[in-house]
This record gives sequence, structure tokens and C-alpha cells, in this order.
Amino acid sequence: MSHPKFILVSDPKTPLAGTFVYGMVDQHRDLVQGYGKVHGGGWYLKDDSKKTMTLYGSSGDYGEPRLAFLNRIPRELKGYTFIFSPGWNLPGNELDLAEVEWI
Repeated sequence: MSHPKFILVSDPKTPLAGTFVYGMVDQHRDLVQGYGKVHGGGWYLKDDSKKTMTLYGSSGDYGEPRLAFLNRIPRELKGYTFIFSPGWNLPGNELDLAEVEWI
């Protein structure tokens, strides 16, 4: 059964540039194909009407997302507000995307 999951990954050529990869998958590791090091992950809730992408929790495969590595996001999400919450029922904090590269 697929679920909305995300990971942060870096390419060996740019080890400090974390790319946001997301999709409907069974396991977080299903998102890793073709990428290098994984810097954690979790689940997401994308609300197109509010233009928000809320990131939750921690990946069972890779642990908590290291948000300091979140600096490359797919262009289709430009204009979305990103929020991180450690759990579904916990308050979230808006992420600063000022330095993000939209790819």
C-alpha cells in the first residue's frame, strides 16, 4: 500500500545539497533510486488549495529529516509554504526557504 513519503538526498558531487524527493510509495527506500546519501525523511501532507506542504515525523528506514540539508526542491512546489511537525498532532514550524534552489 502506497503512502505519501519524502526523503532528503544528496548527490556525491554535491554532498551538502539536499534534494527533496517525495511520492506515493510503500517504503522510503523506494524513493532513493539514483541518488546518493539519504539525510532522513518522513511523511507529507500536500494541500494544493492552501499551497502548503506539511512534513511530518521520521522515516523508519532513514530517521528524522536533517532539515539543514533541505536546499533543493522540485520547481512544481515553488510558492508552497513548507511546514515541519515532529508528529501528526503536534504544532509545526514554517521552514525558511529563502536559500532554496528550485530545480
